[in-house]
Amino acid sequence: MNDVHFNKEKGSQLKLFTPGPVYVPERVLKELAKPNDTHRSKPYSEMHQMATEGLQKVLYTKNECLIFTSSATGIMEACVRNLVKDDEKALFFSIGAFGDRWYEIGVSNGKISVKEGVEWGKVITPEVAQEALSKDKYPVVFIQANETSTGVYNPIDNLAPIIKDSGALLCVDATSSMAGIKVEVDKLNIDVCLASVQKCFALPPGLAVCSVSDAAFDKAEKVINRGLYFDLIGLKKSNAKHQTPATPPIPQIRGLTAQLDFILNEEGLKKRFERHEQLGKQTRKWANDINLEMFPEKGYESNTVSTIRNSLNLDIPKMVSMLLGEGYRIVNGYGNLVNKTFRIGHMGEIQLKDLEEMLKILTEIINKLK
Repeated sequence: MNDVHFNKEKGSQLKLFTPGPVYVPERVLKELAKPNDTHRSKPYSEMHQMATEGLQKVLYTKNECLIFTSSATGIMEACVRNLVKDDEKALFFSIGAFGDRWYEIGVSNGKISVKEGVEWGKVITPEVAQEALSKDKYPVVFIQANETSTGVYNPIDNLAPIIKDSGALLCVDATSSMAGIKVEVDKLNIDVCLASVQKCFALPPGLAVCSVSDAAFDKAEKVINRGLYFDLIGLKKSNAKHQTPATPPIPQIRGLTAQLDFILNEEGLKKRFERHEQLGKQTRKWANDINLEMFPEKGYESNTVSTIRNSLNLDIPKMVSMLLGEGYRIVNGYGNLVNKTFRIGHMGEIQLKDLEEMLKILTEIINKLK
């Protein structure tokens, strides 16, 4: 088996086609290396403002955007602690491992949590949503847009109106799709839309971001025991000064600011979304051409991460190891999908030619293993 070790001198030399963390371009790494002022300085506040205003454009929203020093799981927990009162029931839709995680966060925080799930690989349909919402009154509903474990993209555009019509606040986990797949927060009336930056934003881990509606802030004001580090009200107060309550990873925020400028003003959002769509289509075509099956329900495949069924009965660990030997990393299936599936991440700054080069080598490896 190929054994890759920590490279003290050069850093990782692998070309990452993973669901995150992803490849970080050299121009972003150079931004991270620049000196910074303190987090209470005017230069920092100017940078913070540029980042939050850029996020508003990416999300098509006028809602306030916040920056968290955590992974996306931190914001998932913040949503639970800030928006669900102890005597309320929260509804968690789940189509995979990370939907299950959000439900587990609810349970671990002592909230009355209800999970409505479907078979992994399937989506929450409008019919499933309607039936679940008819069973009880739920003040808050939690759902994934892009489920990283299954490679499924929920039909959020169809589900959001149904959930909002029930009177609930809507929290959407767009961890592995934000900045890769278009989501119009204001049009869909999403109350919290969250992600971490080590996926479609193509930044190193360390930050999570979200938009928060006025209705969500109003609800948080009424919830006791919100905690301190992930308190939305505290974050909002600091955000008004273009700061964070505690010291953030300033270099990462500099990188975020630079990357948002690139996304918005160089590549352009429309072209970025189209590129991710092209990457998804090419991966699905490749899988079909070599007689592999996609794991997701047809028509709901993600354009940022492809989960592929092990329909050829391949030795997936060996396949991943052999590809590592060629300088590329993909990953095994997640959770109970280990060895039953494998995943190819095609998000961030990956170009079509990069994907095609990797898939050509992967095809040769698969042919050897069959």
